[in-house]
Amino acid sequence: MVVTPVEEQPPPAADASTLEEAEHAAAAATEGEGEHKSVMPVPDELLATTEGGVVQSNESSAKVDEPVATENSDAAPAEASVDAVNGKIPPTKLIPQHPLEGITLTERTVRITGNKKQIEAAKDIIKQAMSQVLVEANGVTRTLVLNRPKQLNALSSAMITCFLRCFTAYEEDDGVKLLIVKGKGRAFCAGGDVAAVVRSINNDSWKYGAHFFRNEFLLNYIIATYSKPQVSLLTGIVMGGGAGVSIHGRFRVVTDSTVFAMPETALGLFPDIGASYFLSRLPGFYGEYVGLTGVRLDAAEMLACGLATHFVPSDRLSLLEESLKKVDTSDPFAICGIIDQYSQQPSLKEKSALNRLEIINKCFSKKTVEEIIASLEQEAPNVADEWIASAIQSMRKASPTSMKISLRSVSSQTFPKHTSLCYSSHSILVPSDANYCSIREGRTQTVGECLRREYRMVCHVMRGDFSRDFFEGCRAILLDRDRNPKWMPPRLEEVHDEVVEKYFSKVDEKNIFPKVDDPEWEDLDLPPRRSHGRRLVPKL
Repeated sequence: MVVTPVEEQPPPAADASTLEEAEHAAAAATEGEGEHKSVMPVPDELLATTEGGVVQSNESSAKVDEPVATENSDAAPAEASVDAVNGKIPPTKLIPQHPLEGITLTERTVRITGNKKQIEAAKDIIKQAMSQVLVEANGVTRTLVLNRPKQLNALSSAMITCFLRCFTAYEEDDGVKLLIVKGKGRAFCAGGDVAAVVRSINNDSWKYGAHFFRNEFLLNYIIATYSKPQVSLLTGIVMGGGAGVSIHGRFRVVTDSTVFAMPETALGLFPDIGASYFLSRLPGFYGEYVGLTGVRLDAAEMLACGLATHFVPSDRLSLLEESLKKVDTSDPFAICGIIDQYSQQPSLKEKSALNRLEIINKCFSKKTVEEIIASLEQEAPNVADEWIASAIQSMRKASPTSMKISLRSVSSQTFPKHTSLCYSSHSILVPSDANYCSIREGRTQTVGECLRREYRMVCHVMRGDFSRDFFEGCRAILLDRDRNPKWMPPRLEEVHDEVVEKYFSKVDEKNIFPKVDDPEWEDLDLPPRRSHGRRLVPKL
């Protein structure tokens, strides 16, 4: 086994001692790491390959050459990671154990870009990526290890860049047949480094946030459409961005310690990273419940609703990993068979909200957030379970704007009257007034379409034109940590439909939506892929 050495560990940061502190991970991720411009886009030349596009693994310091475009490569924005995905890095035979090894900067590179400050920032990103993502090579298996345990493995811009480079290189390498993704320490990944994004935006421009999320969403897209099997070992906390690098993969293995959540509405954001794709494919309206309340799910609930594919007890997880490292195939059925040997079927706890799916379907199929809360409050006296009171409380505390854009009604896109939605053994009749929303709209879209829509939404959030709730939420939860955000507007009824619609504005062929008056605005450009996303299979 070859393990890429850790060149530099991040200085210690505040370590979360309870699950309730998991939301602080993004803040901890930026403490004490210096001003490295974590969301600075990496120049094209930095990730270019040498000798006709091949990184020479026997050289410790390769010079940077011009990117080599294949004959049929698609046009792409000037981003190194995008160039790699769009075919500018041809199939390689000599890929180093860590795809970022052997990359150095030269004066020639500085002359090409004409921006020494950007080159130095990008140099820092590469250095961080080499320590924040470890790569283990075992035969035809590559294991990517998220290595920021003190920050609960919160995703930095450097880690996203490294993941993009790894997934791109390994997909083209015939010598790699299986990818394993796991986190070091007691968390898989507690989310994205949004505190760094907010600081960069405050210091400079909203485009820093756009670059961060563009690369993250591109990574989510590549994982969702990946041609080789990926096994994610989901130990500990899995939130936000952590879900993005795992739930889209083929195999999601949970264990005794796994806790999953999408808590974005409490932060002034919305369930992103393609969540509208996989949440909309959960049984009934369980996805709306998970996305709007930020409820924490255990391993049994993840398996039951389809977010996980297997449950493996903690004491057998290392045995599974060792078996996977010995494989010599990319056959998903063979990989599944190996995981099956170690997996078990856990039982749902009696208090699990999945046992109350009928009530969830009744309440969360309503047209508006106000109607959902009113329906929950009407059911509460008849239901002794604590989940319903907790759901109401969480939705009351969340950003009203975030709630509305997460569940936005579109009058021109409605379910036909009494439409039947089938999920595994469940078939439910949707009320005729249950309109599509951000989550529900994903039911009829590919993962790429969901990510493009979410990118438009997140860019509007980063710009702060219609609401500053994201910045206020990050201040209250991640930066100042007073946990008392002042939402504007503070009440749901004050968030009007015309404002909500603006978050989805774009220019289409019929010019239905107004053009954003910003020369730097651009939609998410995704390369064509054969797959359109994974199918989630509930095991209720």
